[in-house]
Amino acid sequence: MSFVERIRNNLEGMLRIEDGNCGTTHKVLREISRLGGKAIAWERPDGVYSVILDDKGKVVGEGEGITWPPAILFAMVEGGFFPEEIESQLIKSLQCIIDMEKVAEIYGYGRVVTPVASAYNEVWKNGGRVAIRRNSWGVEVVFIDKNDKEMAVGPISYCPTCGTAATIPRAPALAAKIKDELKDKKNTGKDKYERGMENHFFFKNDRVCCEIIEKGQMLGRALRCCIAYAGVAAEVHAGIAGPKWGALFKEYCRICPTKLCRKGKNTGEEANNLLVSLEKRDMKTDVRMDTYITAMVKKDGMPVGEGIGTVCAFSSLMYAAAKCIQLRSEIEVERV
Repeated sequence: MSFVERIRNNLEGMLRIEDGNCGTTHKVLREISRLGGKAIAWERPDGVYSVILDDKGKVVGEGEGITWPPAILFAMVEGGFFPEEIESQLIKSLQCIIDMEKVAEIYGYGRVVTPVASAYNEVWKNGGRVAIRRNSWGVEVVFIDKNDKEMAVGPISYCPTCGTAATIPRAPALAAKIKDELKDKKNTGKDKYERGMENHFFFKNDRVCCEIIEKGQMLGRALRCCIAYAGVAAEVHAGIAGPKWGALFKEYCRICPTKLCRKGKNTGEEANNLLVSLEKRDMKTDVRMDTYITAMVKKDGMPVGEGIGTVCAFSSLMYAAAKCIQLRSEIEVERV
């Protein structure tokens, strides 16, 4: 039995649409890591290229995406890690790959947090809001103006941050403004591309580990609750990330109320299930940028919970569910 067949066999019956693209990617990466494999990703001008390596270091899947996690999921899909019926659904849920080049025109090199933060600020500053909602295995992001009219609807994407990045080009005036605003900003992805750095992702001690490698030497390493957060934290450890994000993320881990890392759980899986639960109860989620990415849950238009997060609104949702008494009383996340 091949490495891919072993993974597919071990995960039979364990993959659920409720876990979404993000939760599913982490579930498969955990199994890949358990059997001795890993994922490697490289920043490129138009996004990120990724491969899956088996236990012998052989490439068994290749993919690309807006940033690391969707590129890794696409490599898993291309490598045949999923049953045919799930594979076809995941492909439909990775529509954001169609927008890769348009997203890269705004900032590029797999960087999404900076342009996404700018988009949140611009939409809210003009009296609008940004909503996230589940669609198939993925997430859909909507920019809504001050008159409660949809300005732009993004493609089905990996997560709220990727979804927001893919929505920006669908609002041309906003895209042009953000592109101009960021044209002289430092781009860590570009620096890594020019230096030929690699991002190695695998599970270790129930957490996602990212190692940043340059010419065979490890520059930075971090273990966190998801691929994206581990990647950014590893950049901070390597001394190649901006000081602003580094300070914020170090502080966030200290104040995080969920401590998913300690429980062997990943943010994507837990938050996707939470989002499903919220939508079943007709609760809506808006996202904005304060100091941290912030998610606000509303019922009948009134706020019932708010939380802060790191690189994605999923961590913000988990924070809200953990800290807000009213929200906790409204929901009960049922797990199979």
